[in-house]
Amino acid sequence: MNNSILQGYLTSLYSKYVSDLKLGEHHVSDKRLQEFVADLKKAGILLETFNWGEWYQNSYMVDRPEYIADASFYECQILLTAMSRLHRFSPGILSNMRCQGVLIAILERFQSLYYQKAV
Repeated sequence: MNNSILQGYLTSLYSKYVSDLKLGEHHVSDKRLQEFVADLKKAGILLETFNWGEWYQNSYMVDRPEYIADASFYECQILLTAMSRLHRFSPGILSNMRCQGVLIAILERFQSLYYQKAV
């Protein structure tokens, strides 16, 4: 997928989900979070092949979402792919990641990565 198409998808995802994924005490339904994952998959952001070792090397970012501000696009893909796979076996993972600020941090990182390229 070329960068301009990917940038369009990322901007669309940000607009569609920013209010749902922001920090706060508001409730976001599991259905809405699953829709987010489906949109990530449709956009080609989730990885088809996945190495759990890479997840373990990058999992420290879920404990400190502020580190995501310096993550690469690929590292963000690793985090999102792992969370979406873990959610299948442990419902609530995505909700927990939203509450901790991980999901919004990743969306914001995508925005900054593609904004930097466009400028």
